[in-house]
Amino acid sequence: MLTGEAVVFDWMKRRIQPLQARGSLGFQYQGTADPSRYSKEEISDDVAFSQMQRLLRNVKKVPIVPNTFSAVNLPKQVLDKNSQYVEIEYFTIV
Repeated sequence: MLTGEAVVFDWMKRRIQPLQARGSLGFQYQGTADPSRYSKEEISDDVAFSQMQRLLRNVKKVPIVPNTFSAVNLPKQVLDKNSQYVEIEYFTIV
């Protein structure tokens, strides 16, 4: 299950500012070379967790981040037979 804590932790690890202007969608993330990163340096889980704890209250452990979409892990495209549009599979954050 994807939680808010997992999303925040993933942003911290990817070093992405969530409200910044972006040139691509989040699932097109390209790793350390992605232009949406504010730093190309990697950070440890411990550092990302520490940053997340300053942002969110009552987080006791590093959250489990499911396999998120990226440039190498694209979401499955689903074609609605009654439409000319392509729908992209998505998930709900709880």
